[in-house]
Amino acid sequence: MKIHAWAVGIAIASTMASTLAQDKGDDFVGYWITAQGDGIVELKRCSLFKDAPPTALCGEIVWDREVENPNRSVALDCNRKVFQATKFNAGVWTEGWAFDTRTRKFHSIKLRLKDGNLHARAYVGSEVNGATEVFTRVDTVPRGCEQRAPDPTSVKGAGK
Repeated sequence: MKIHAWAVGIAIASTMASTLAQDKGDDFVGYWITAQGDGIVELKRCSLFKDAPPTALCGEIVWDREVENPNRSVALDCNRKVFQATKFNAGVWTEGWAFDTRTRKFHSIKLRLKDGNLHARAYVGSEVNGATEVFTRVDTVPRGCEQRAPDPTSVKGAGK
């Protein structure tokens, strides 16, 4: 009997730890504005495969400062997927990628929360070879990007 009760206790503790880790991973969900104030990314849970449960974290641009500029000379990135991370461990989302809309390049990514801000560390090869972009949480998103596709002049394959 003691073994059975002990096994049940382990199973409950394991489930609670998994739920707690899941909850902390969800702390990243929300709207985040870039340090330059030129875009807002929505981070939300997503699935990696069709009809799969939402186990990853994805980021999509929901506002681009250039959306209302009729004379813009850069590609509009409304609704472009720019982050995906598949593993959450010890407060960090890893095993993913980021698309840098300024350089039009893909990088490996680690996402952390520090002092209420989102720290996105983009790198090639090793985290030492990277740069950190700091995003600030916002509650509202300006209008303009709804139902707009990323401009066709931007990089193929980085969209939805």
